Amino acid sequence: MIEARATFDDFQREVLDALGHVVYVAVGDEPPPDTPLTQALARTAKTDLAGLPRLPHLDALRTPAAKRALWPALRALRKQASRP
Repeated sequence: MIEARATFDDFQREVLDALGHVVYVAVGDEPPPDTPLTQALARTAKTDLAGLPRLPHLDALRTPAAKRALWPALRALRKQASRP
């Protein structure tokens, strides 16, 4: 499952606040480590490391089930990056 990160500018935050919505910011949400694997995943998804979805521990990505779960998320990111 991909965790969407909403980024709002100051005006959007003001509007959301006026509508009574609270904007939460994830604390400690760090990009994955800069490794050859994560660089390849970012290139495949046409994004930078910070744009990658939250990844399981890299050792866990070696299992077939983890690979099957990861590729649909990467394809969705790639499709999103190709939109104007």
